[in-house]
Amino acid sequence: MDITRLFIYNLKKWRKVKGLSQKALAERCGTSYTYIRQLESANGNPSFLFIGKIADALGIEPYQLFYDDSPESFKKPCQAELINPVKTDFLDRISIEFDRAIKKIT
Repeated sequence: MDITRLFIYNLKKWRKVKGLSQKALAERCGTSYTYIRQLESANGNPSFLFIGKIADALGIEPYQLFYDDSPESFKKPCQAELINPVKTDFLDRISIEFDRAIKKIT
């Protein structure tokens, strides 16, 4: 599964698991309903910072939006080995962007 489809799949899955409409998720993220709809239709490109906002709004870790939990993925023994470096890099980038944003407002 490619990364875009995986993100869309997980975004929809987690939104529904949490019982949120696109509008409710948009409100929690501080964006418009149309942007969430675009993301779920593969017509948007969220920044790392916005992916963090989505994860916070859903009450999950950002890497979970890219985690492949399909039955086929369980046949791959190195799933964690592939995810952990991506997760670490992603969290490092979020931290850097967050620090820059804080410096701008202080």
